[in-house]
Amino acid sequence: MAINAAFWASAGFTAFFGVIAAVSFLAYWQLRRMDDVVLRARMYMNRKRLFTGFLAVAIGMIALFALVLAALVAVAIAPEGAAATLPSAVTLVVFIACFGFVGFGCYNFYAMSRPPPLPRKSESEAP
Repeated sequence: MAINAAFWASAGFTAFFGVIAAVSFLAYWQLRRMDDVVLRARMYMNRKRLFTGFLAVAIGMIALFALVLAALVAVAIAPEGAAATLPSAVTLVVFIACFGFVGFGCYNFYAMSRPPPLPRKSESEAP
């Protein structure tokens, strides 16, 4: 096993991504458990976008965490002196899917935060 200083640095990096993935999933879970009366206040019309955005970000961060964890495990179980890498096609697909999910979640948050369009005045109302 190749457990040295580089491994422990990678383990810390993986733990960091694990915390981010856990926090994003817990944020989604707590939002789903929120009382409907509270959600009705301002977010009633945007509730579906809010749930979709949180879920998309959580899935993206969990996918990124799984990718980093798989790479760390591959390095840890590789025999001494052997190159331990994940297939690049799998890595690329998971990486693009991760940022696709996070981007979709951010788009949903942006769509919620846009101000509503101002009503246009008709020509008869113009001063």
